[in-house]
Formats: sequence, C-alpha cells, structure tokens
Amino acid sequence: MAAEALNLSPSTVYRQVRNGDFPCRVRRTGRRYVVRLSDLMRELGIQEVRVRYDDIEAGARFAGGDIDT
Repeated sequence: MAAEALNLSPSTVYRQVRNGDFPCRVRRTGRRYVVRLSDLMRELGIQEVRVRYDDIEAGARFAGGDIDT
C-alpha cells in the first residue's frame, strides 16, 4: 500500500528498503514490511489532525440536515 501511495513499484520499494533508502521507517514483521501510517502521511505531506468525538457528532448532525448545532 505504501508503494502505491508513493507511486512506486513494489520492486523499487523492496530495493530501497534493502539499501536503506526508503523515505519512511520500515519494520519487518514476519515476512511483511510495515510502515507506520503517520510516517507515510508525513512523507506524502498530509497533515495529521486529531479529530474529537464532538466534531464527529456535530458533522453527523449537520449532514443530517440539523443546522442548529
């Protein structure tokens, strides 16, 4: 998934991981490589924003047509 998000082929990613050139920290879990979502988001320039439960509730009420929030 990280390869797809970074628009790289899987073989390129494996080569970068082996050479230590992959832009995100990679952890090996069994036979799989794992990239933390926060590291991938940072590499893609996506700001990590904390969402509060109250905001979700207010958004749901607004989407349902209740504009008196």
